[in-house]
Amino acid sequence: MASVAWAVLKVLLLLPTQTWSPVGAGNPPDCDSPLASALPRSSFSSSSELSSSHGPGFSRLNRRDGAGGWTPLVSNKYQWLQIDLGERMEVTAVATQGGYGSSDWVTSYLLMFSDGGRNWKQYRREESIWGFPGNTNADSVVHYRLQPPFEARFLRFLPLAWNPRGRIGMRIEVYGCAYKSEVVYFDGQSALLYTLDKKPLKPIRDVISLKFKAMQSNGILLHREGQHGNHITLELIKGKLVFFLNSGNAKLPSTIAPVTLTLGSLLDDQHWHSVLIELLDTQVNFTVDKHTHHFQAKGDSSNLDLNFEISFGGILSPGRSRAFTRKSFHGCLENLYYNGVDVTELAKKHKPQILMMGNVSFSCPQPQTVPVTFLSSRSYLALPGNSGEDKVSVTFQFRTWNRAGHLLFGELQRGSGSFVLFLKDGKLKLSLFQAGQSPRNVTAGAGLNDGQWHSVSFSAKWSHMNVVVDDDTAVQPLVAVLIDSGDTYYFGALYEQSCEAHKHRGNPSGLYYIDADGSGPLGPFLVYCNMTDSAWTVVRHGGPDAVTLRGAPSGHPLSAVSFAYAAGAGQLRAAVNLAERCEQRLALRCGTARRPDSRDGTPLSWWVGRTNETHTSWGGSLPDAQKCTCGLEGNCIDSQYYCNCDAGQNEW
Repeated sequence: MASVAWAVLKVLLLLPTQTWSPVGAGNPPDCDSPLASALPRSSFSSSSELSSSHGPGFSRLNRRDGAGGWTPLVSNKYQWLQIDLGERMEVTAVATQGGYGSSDWVTSYLLMFSDGGRNWKQYRREESIWGFPGNTNADSVVHYRLQPPFEARFLRFLPLAWNPRGRIGMRIEVYGCAYKSEVVYFDGQSALLYTLDKKPLKPIRDVISLKFKAMQSNGILLHREGQHGNHITLELIKGKLVFFLNSGNAKLPSTIAPVTLTLGSLLDDQHWHSVLIELLDTQVNFTVDKHTHHFQAKGDSSNLDLNFEISFGGILSPGRSRAFTRKSFHGCLENLYYNGVDVTELAKKHKPQILMMGNVSFSCPQPQTVPVTFLSSRSYLALPGNSGEDKVSVTFQFRTWNRAGHLLFGELQRGSGSFVLFLKDGKLKLSLFQAGQSPRNVTAGAGLNDGQWHSVSFSAKWSHMNVVVDDDTAVQPLVAVLIDSGDTYYFGALYEQSCEAHKHRGNPSGLYYIDADGSGPLGPFLVYCNMTDSAWTVVRHGGPDAVTLRGAPSGHPLSAVSFAYAAGAGQLRAAVNLAERCEQRLALRCGTARRPDSRDGTPLSWWVGRTNETHTSWGGSLPDAQKCTCGLEGNCIDSQYYCNCDAGQNEW
């Protein structure tokens, strides 16, 4: 499942310190133990290794065995070093070194974490993605305190930059402590009911805290109601968390005005998210992942009159074997506390205060389908295609808030063409390019940039191509030609800045999208890359290759031709500014024609340039020379004229 984001990656660099205090606010005083040093070598893995003595098992901090650290086979940004801590732990700090006594060290890296080793999340702080400055030599240790800390079993270090006179080299340590985790799993058709102590506090005070990991975008996390429809509800709606506080029947005297608070988005990403709800009289504090919404409700909550049961995972009606009136939650809740009571612990011990309905279990399964997130306009995923098949067939799901962006690109075999799937104005568009034919385009769907999952199925074979987006199907007939599937499919925003960049990737001549201003405001556009000794970027216009112009009687306007290019003016300027050399070619062939100017010398023909200025020079001549090239060079076929077409001879 491709979760598509297309946001420019913002990297903040932490300032390194050589001294490090392990105790900080919010962390237990003893949560600073080394977690990696005692692990066996089998707990370390990597993308590759330069040799057996450079393997990940030699990457523990201050160790000198083997080659004195991990070094991958190739030093590039696709390498990683991974630790399996054995179980979920609280991680509060990390530390790095280079390879012992070498010129190999990492100067910048990213940190990822995961519960199961498949669904990874990048370390974030206050919605910014942190890139960690690394080392400046091989043996100094650089520590970083993680604020906030996180819980994970697996960690990955991804080198971004390294000593230019050496290779990637790393030794690492992770600090933290054991993490207490009580988990309950709901399958979307289950729930549990907790009966409260019937001695309510005055004034009313409720504190509910939990973490959740959602497998679906909609579902009830908790619900408590009263006798007249008054209730409090926490519900996941289209990936957003919504808290409802309602006084009930509108015909009865209102004790508190209805409250609806919404926080978060895309919370169904199969990662853990924290929730804290505090109700004190009419004061509501609603916190999701460190983001808090404070609200002062109108009225008096002392008569809210809620029942002494609260349900989790769905809405249960006491006295019935099963009564789910709204969509139930599918996912896991962790460390579920209601006014300091560990609700999950009560459920595991089958205490009488707990009633469980459906399939409730106490372990959180790993997701079978893992989404892929593209964090920048340069991110992409390359997957192997079914090379040589006589069709193209791709099925996937995506979600994004962006109205435009690249989803999928693939080339056909033997340079016979390519196809691209992309969003434009919230609609899905497919363009198929085949040699010797005009592009074929299909559009399907609308409003697809709503942050929700949308399914896409694309197929092309022999005489038609078919695109299905959710329930919207679009079919485009094709000229009956053989379609050979290519070797690789590229998902995500794979836009190189120029044909030169495609040439460096080893791509042959063909049609490609380029993004000439990189991460700037201009979108990508289609060009033909002619890979000779140099990489020529050919921008084609949409008109025919040849246009016939016929003369007109004196005093009447002559014909005009406009060229509409596949790129806008801003895109063309950006491409020109990147180029070492730029040409525009216009060939004029004439027969029995003269190009006489007006009696006062004003030219009767001209062309308009990119800044809307008028030019009268033709065929490589100089501005305002009123001569063609043959006139400047003195080799026109009739020496009394300065352009061959002015000779009026009966030949082309």
